Amino acid sequence: MAADWDALDWTCPTCAASHRTTCTTKDGRPRPTHFARRFTSVLLQLAVRRGRSQPPAERAQIVRSLTEVQEADACAREGYLWDQATNELYLWDQVVATAGQHAAAAVERHLDGAELRDAAQQAAHSIAQARVLLREWHGERAEYPLDEELLEHVLRPAPSLLARARRRGDLQRLEADLARRPVHLDRHGGTWAATWHSAGTLTAHRDDGLCVRGWSATPDAIGQALQPFEATSRHSPKITLALHGERPEAPAADSEASGIDQADVLRAFDADRPALDATVAALRRLQRAWPEHEINDQVRAAATQLQTRAPQSPHFGLYSQQREHDWAHSESAAWVRADAIVWAVDEVWGDFDRSEASRGPSWIPRAARELLTTPPEQLAAFLRYHLAEEPAISLNVINGPAGPLYNVSMGGAHRTHLFRILSLPWMIAKLYARIPPRRFAVACAIDTSKGMTEVERVGRGWHTLLERGLIHGRIDYEGAFAVLDLDHASAPWLLGDAALASAYNTAYERVYPGALTELGIPATALRDRETWEQWLYG
Repeated sequence: MAADWDALDWTCPTCAASHRTTCTTKDGRPRPTHFARRFTSVLLQLAVRRGRSQPPAERAQIVRSLTEVQEADACAREGYLWDQATNELYLWDQVVATAGQHAAAAVERHLDGAELRDAAQQAAHSIAQARVLLREWHGERAEYPLDEELLEHVLRPAPSLLARARRRGDLQRLEADLARRPVHLDRHGGTWAATWHSAGTLTAHRDDGLCVRGWSATPDAIGQALQPFEATSRHSPKITLALHGERPEAPAADSEASGIDQADVLRAFDADRPALDATVAALRRLQRAWPEHEINDQVRAAATQLQTRAPQSPHFGLYSQQREHDWAHSESAAWVRADAIVWAVDEVWGDFDRSEASRGPSWIPRAARELLTTPPEQLAAFLRYHLAEEPAISLNVINGPAGPLYNVSMGGAHRTHLFRILSLPWMIAKLYARIPPRRFAVACAIDTSKGMTEVERVGRGWHTLLERGLIHGRIDYEGAFAVLDLDHASAPWLLGDAALASAYNTAYERVYPGALTELGIPATALRDRETWEQWLYG
């Protein structure tokens, strides 16, 4: 029960730290949560719990009595009543939703209570929206842009007008940020024919046949949705766009846009015959070189050699750790270089920790034997079945200055390990775009438990990357924490801490030799983590 008593749900009456923000000292450094904030959290949560067995009217009185703040309260500082109002709205949201459920249950013997429950849920949703708007308007106004033209000459805007100005302001800032990004793409990319619907769904086809599906909050974001599927992170897609519906005055709401399906994967499998032929040829060489009775020993030796020569990099999670809401996502299907897959869930090649014995360490030798004993003339059909007709391998794309790297996403770890251990050149996969956020907060980019020294080092490293032209953008500070407004990063892993950056530098140089040196990083800085830190931090 105590696990969801989260004091960060409530504004701190001591330091005025807002919702979901940690408490700070007078000089702005993070500190443990103040006692007054914890105590307030317990009281308000008790109000919710105590009222669960009461009729809604009585429950509302309990909540109201515990959320009232007297004007003479010594802890009521400037802005506190605003924050307390948002907390009250949070609890009233819960009360109204529960009231609808209570009413529906009370009449269920005689009436269908779904309408009562749905009406209460709609009202609760409106209250929740009002709470978010109130918090943004008062506490975090600088972070949330407004369309000032819409509010011109309006002294006391209604919440609905304010919400519209917020949505329009969001779109204006997003479009302004997106307009700066293509400037730094210095190579001509593919030619695309794209269709965008007012709900945000997009479909695009490149002149070589590659299909991309996804969603973007505005047509201006389509270029960012397509860029990860270009040859490198420096290529700019050339887009012919068809709009279905009017351009929106606010960002389109994220939706479950139809993505790449099995038919798309099968088409991609059949479209790249050279990749399939190269993979079949590599398998036939293994069949000739490895007698059947030696397959298990050869696989074990190959896994050990791969782990020594090319250990996996850390998982690339820089984008998903940021606070920014998604404004575009896209996916495709294509043959990819197997050696560019640098993270595959299970961190040691060929070693699986699974509860099912059949999915454990014995899987690789068994699958290798099945593959390498398949008659040569059936290898293409075997690959088509296991890679395209079965659920496809899913990869996240991390585009770089000479080509992409990949992380395994939702499925396909076993097959990826097998292809890497057998040194097969290509594999077919569903690809999910990793689109860089507009804002990178250093607190969300590293493990802050390492202390302020690491926070300051990463912020200093961002300054160095900007000065040397390896990233483009602007750096601001929230207290001691750097915040990067990113326009472009050819090698996005450089934004992480030294451990992540040096691991990906090593992997990238292994897959694309000389690419980072051409970008402007000296070869001496790419040897290991220590040399990277010396070059970056001086």
